[in-house]
Amino acid sequence: MDEDQRRRARNEALFREVNERIVDLEAGYDRDDSLLVGFVCECPRENCNEMLEVTRGQYEAVRENPRRFLVLPGHEDGDIANVVERHTQYLVVEKSGEAGEVAIEQDPRS
Repeated sequence: MDEDQRRRARNEALFREVNERIVDLEAGYDRDDSLLVGFVCECPRENCNEMLEVTRGQYEAVRENPRRFLVLPGHEDGDIANVVERHTQYLVVEKSGEAGEVAIEQDPRS
């Protein structure tokens, strides 16, 4: 993996960390896991500040695998991740190789 790919992988991990803070803030409320929650797109674009909505249950399902990230359609990066789930409003991508190792190393839940 070259330095650009490494930077993009770290960028996605940073956005995941932001989303983890959203989960922490929301934890104080009695929330139904089926209600939509706004999360930051976890794509590798440094200037992306777009939001996507998923249920807390959908978010938690993605977080079960530290190599997986939520991105908006069209924001996937085939150089460092493969689309493993397609939904109308979002995609789930999974890092492989060295990018996957970066994702695991920077997983806030590990």
